[in-house]
This record gives sequence, structure tokens and C-alpha cells, in this order.
Amino acid sequence: MGAVLRLPGVLPLFALACVARLPMGAVSLLLILRTHELTGSFARGGVVAGAYTLALGFSNPAQARLVDRTGQTRVLRAGAVVAATAMAGFAVLPSAAPAGMLVACAVVAGAAQPPVGACMRALWPVLVPAAEQRHTAYALEGVAMEVIYICGPVAIVGGIGSWSLAGAVALCGAIVLVGDTAFSLHPASRAWRPQPHAERHLAGALKGGGVRVLVAVFALCGLAVGAVEVAVPATLEPLGDDGLTGPLLGIWGVGSLIGGVAVARAGAAGDPPRRLTLLLAAWGLAHAALGLATEPVSLALILLIAGGAIAPTIVYANAMLDVLAPAGTLTEAFTWTTAGTTAGVALGAAVAGAIVESADPSLAFALLGGGGVVAALVVRAAASGPLRATAAPASA
Repeated sequence: MGAVLRLPGVLPLFALACVARLPMGAVSLLLILRTHELTGSFARGGVVAGAYTLALGFSNPAQARLVDRTGQTRVLRAGAVVAATAMAGFAVLPSAAPAGMLVACAVVAGAAQPPVGACMRALWPVLVPAAEQRHTAYALEGVAMEVIYICGPVAIVGGIGSWSLAGAVALCGAIVLVGDTAFSLHPASRAWRPQPHAERHLAGALKGGGVRVLVAVFALCGLAVGAVEVAVPATLEPLGDDGLTGPLLGIWGVGSLIGGVAVARAGAAGDPPRRLTLLLAAWGLAHAALGLATEPVSLALILLIAGGAIAPTIVYANAMLDVLAPAGTLTEAFTWTTAGTTAGVALGAAVAGAIVESADPSLAFALLGGGGVVAALVVRAAASGPLRATAAPASA
């Protein structure tokens, strides 16, 4: 990873991309907490946060398609200004503000937030031409995202938010504005241009059969993520240990971080579909095994193991998009896999909630956690079809 960061222009650009994405793990939680502070209702907070997430999920592919056709600079700068303004507006809303105003600010903030992560991933093939080093770059990306999702909420929500929730929301807007704008000023981002022979199709990146397969794969994996977020606190609550929810989810993230470091050392796969199939099977089996946990220690251990499959899966899938995305649609392709994950998480959380209410958390883990196994079967079936472009002559 150090060798990748020492390549010309990589370290400052990657650092800016990380800064711009620092609020990602904190915004939804802040919207819930700030809405509760203003209205006294967690239910309304959930609606506001959900509106933000849905707007973000729907708008990012559209913004990324615009990036693929016009370049990164204008999209990043315009989106940063609008999103930051909406977050600042949300921060200063009075307690008498109508619920519709809260939702409107959240929707604008989500819809305008630029796809800086997809822009960074689209630049890796330019910054890191060697395939082996590019694999390490994607692993570096996976590790950084785990650090951001673990540290961002702690620093912003736990730090600034403990003093002022409004200040924390405003800080998120300021970080988005400064981070995205600074990223867009970097020479590599400014110089990035659409491919001259890019495909123009109404379906965009989804025209690629391999992209559609990976979107489905990420959605199936997202079921497990949604189940964990609901079933972990539901498992701990009857034991009187619900205060351990945060630390245990942190252990889950640490497992993913360790997996990201390990996959960087493992190197690129000679047969990417086969490698992805094995990782997805591990993802599904490990998350389904969470249903066997009976107390916090066993739950923490299995979460650590299950987390170890997350970053490697994402790293290899992102690397496959390099050749699966139709010409000129790579930025958009990255946002569609994220949208697939978001949809899977939302569905998984909803179904897990219903299962927990009617049965028990173990069943939710077993049924939804195993989504990765189904995803593995999908990849295996598509390996000789839509995913065949990623297969290399050498064995994995």
C-alpha cells in the first residue's frame, strides 16, 4: 500500500477523497438525533434519515453518469455547494420547523452530495496503470473506508455532536464542501476526461450484463448487513447488554479492516469470478453463523470473522468492474454497486425487524446472513457468461 501511495499525485488526492467522505458514516445518525432534538420523535428522525439515504442512492448514479460524460470538476463543485448549503440549513432549523422542512433539507443534501468515492475509484486505472498495484489500490480504498466508517461517527457524533448536534451537522456540510472542492482542484481530477469512444445508452452502466450481476450480488450481501444492524441489538437487549451494540459493530468493522489489509498482500486473482465466489460463500456462511451466538463474547468472535470477508469481497468486485463496465461508464458503475448494497441493507433491516418481532434474532441471522451464499451461486452461474471478461488465462 505504501508503494501505491508513493506514486506521483496519489497521496494528496487519496487523502482529499478520504476527507470528503469522512461524514459518510455520521450524517444519517446525526439526522436522526437532530430531528429527535427538534421534534422529540425518533420515528420522524428515521423518516428524515431514510429520505436522505434514498435521495443519495437515487441521485449518485445520475451524477456519476454526468461525470462520465462531462468530467469530474463541475459535478463535484456544484454538488458540494448545494449539499453543504442544505446541511447548513438543516442545522439552523428551529424547533418549530415543520417536518416537511426537515425532510426537504435531507432530500436536497442527499440528492446533491457528489459521488466523490466513485470519482476516486474511476481515477485508480489512470493513477495506477499496473494491474497488480491497482489491486492493492482497491484494497487500500477498502481499508480506508472501514477506518472512515469507524472513526467518522466517533469523531463527529461522539465529539462535536456531544456538544452540539446542530454544530455537528454543520461541520459535515463544511467537510463535504471543502473536501469535494479540494478534490476537484487536484490536477488528476481536473485532467480526467470522458473516453472518446464511450458508449451512450439509456441504461448507462447497467447495459453491461456483468455490472447487473454485481449489483444483484451487492444487494444480496446487503441483506446480511441490514440483518446485523437489527439483530445484534435484538440479541443483546434480553441479556441486558444492549449498551454493547456499538462496540460489537465496531469489532465487525475491525474484522473487515483486517481482511482488507490481508487481501492487499494476497494480490490480484488470476480467476476473479472464482475468487469472488469463494469470498461470497465465506461472507454468507459466516454471517449466517451469527445465529449460533448465545452471548456477547461468542457474538463478538463471529462478527470479527464475518467482517473479515467484507472488504476482500468489495475489493475483488470493484476490480472486476474495471473491465465489466461498458466503455465510458466506470464512474456510474461504481455507484450502481453502492446502490445495490443500499437497497439490500434497507430490505434486510426491514425483514430482520419483522423476523425479530415474530420469532427471534437467530432466525434473522440464519436466513438473511446467508444471502452471500446465494450471491456466490449467482457469480458461479455467471462466470462463463456475463462475468467471463474478467477471467484471466492463469489460475487463481
